[in-house]
Amino acid sequence: MNPAVSAREPRRSTKVTLKVVVLLSSILTVIFLISFVFSEQGISELQRSRATVQKLETDIEILRKENERLEREIESLKSSTFVVERIAREDLGMSREGEIIYMLPPEEATAGKLPPPR
Repeated sequence: MNPAVSAREPRRSTKVTLKVVVLLSSILTVIFLISFVFSEQGISELQRSRATVQKLETDIEILRKENERLEREIESLKSSTFVVERIAREDLGMSREGEIIYMLPPEEATAGKLPPPR
């Protein structure tokens, strides 16, 4: 009888050990999930990260459109003398030979000096 009882003991202890391991791992999994959901770096951090990604994607799209606009402007400057001439006149104060340019003071300088309208 002793040999039969000893052969059954390891099976019984193995089943009990397996049940304890499964129970402990289940409890640890539940604790981990609860801490993930309610912790500072859990779901709320994930939502903040998604919002940041969305804002960055929007910024990238705005910059991409601005880049396309600037590329078109560069192509226009390369192909058209009219645009180059306009920039030379407006930004650099240049003129053609025989042209007279009238330079007016900026609006900020004259804003406080003008008398009120009658």
